[in-house]
Amino acid sequence: MVINHPLVKGKVKEVKPFIYCVEVDDDYDRAMLFCRYQEFYESPYKKFRGKYFTWMEYMRFYKDAWKKRVFTYPEDWSGYNIPCNIVQKAHHMFCGETEYDHIMNDIYFHCATHSKAKNNGKDHDWYLIGASTKDMGTTNHEIAHGLYFTNKEYKKSVTKLIKKIKPDHYDKLKKKLMKMGYVGDKKIIDDEIHAFMSTGLYNGLDTKELKKYEKSFVDNFKHYTNEKF
Repeated sequence: MVINHPLVKGKVKEVKPFIYCVEVDDDYDRAMLFCRYQEFYESPYKKFRGKYFTWMEYMRFYKDAWKKRVFTYPEDWSGYNIPCNIVQKAHHMFCGETEYDHIMNDIYFHCATHSKAKNNGKDHDWYLIGASTKDMGTTNHEIAHGLYFTNKEYKKSVTKLIKKIKPDHYDKLKKKLMKMGYVGDKKIIDDEIHAFMSTGLYNGLDTKELKKYEKSFVDNFKHYTNEKF
């Protein structure tokens, strides 16, 4: 699917089975397209997570909460990931209020239709990610999230690896992730831990005590994706 809209240029591509990547190279355009849907899914703020909110409400709140002079979301975040059931809920919640909603609605219908056709006309779980074609590190990170949702065997494998992380190290990881802006929900934290571990620790997570767990996650990710990086 090609996205050729005055606000967003890019394409939607199935990068792994039932994992669809919205490839938009412009950081601002990609962030503005995904922002409301991503925050509906896993905002650290209860007033937004799973709730209806307007663009203006979120932009002002974000600026104040992060103590910024302006709305810096497009600079702060580069990759996005949303399960199909959340995309569907957001689609009904926001009802095409903005041009970004209309674009996302088209993406939703494309992915839902394509995944159903691949599954002999039956509904199948799928995952939506957003990244730049110029940033494979972020793309792989988001693919890891997609696998966690769509591939039961993959989820079992990383769950076992997460359980091997010492409790005090797990707590440090959780605190660092929450400081980065992730919500302290165990399901989301575990999803983020495995994605960072599987595709590269950075942004203060790459400490000696945490990196010792990294190789097993990376090897596991390569096993399921045949990625070379």
